[in-house]
Amino acid sequence: MNTRALLVCSAALSGLLALTGCGGSGGSGAPTATASVPSVTASVPSATASAPAAEYGPRDRAITVAAGDTFSLTLPASPNLDQAWYLTAPEPDADVLKYRGKRADYADSELDGASGGTQSFDFTALGKGTATVRLLWCPMNTCGGPTDTATPVPTATATATGAPGAEAALHVFEVTVR
Repeated sequence: MNTRALLVCSAALSGLLALTGCGGSGGSGAPTATASVPSVTASVPSATASAPAAEYGPRDRAITVAAGDTFSLTLPASPNLDQAWYLTAPEPDADVLKYRGKRADYADSELDGASGGTQSFDFTALGKGTATVRLLWCPMNTCGGPTDTATPVPTATATATGAPGAEAALHVFEVTVR
């Protein structure tokens, strides 16, 4: 049962109990019933054991880290608003960065109208050099990821320079490992 159904059922039960007089504090000696609304938090499990030490956002396009450092690119996303990020080809130079996986924290973003979730791409800096990380932003049915052949995927020449917007865009991050 999803979060919304649980909340609706709990609210309906509370209303029914109030209408029938159950749960009241009347002194008639009749049994009383109480209803509680369960607390539900939706989240996507982490693909890694723990969050990286450093996090960078959509405006951090030039990143410098030391060899051995772990970090993530953490970007706003909400499944309720049909927003998603995808790592695209070519992947970062494997001699410079190790891609450790993608994780999501949607917390309360699946509630009606909520938009507070994030998706993170985790990396480990391996050796000195510069690597390019390309992330595709797909909001509101604009694309289905890098393997979607039905909708055009932005190319490297259509690189976004600001925060994610209403159109699909390629966001490029240059990571220098010292």
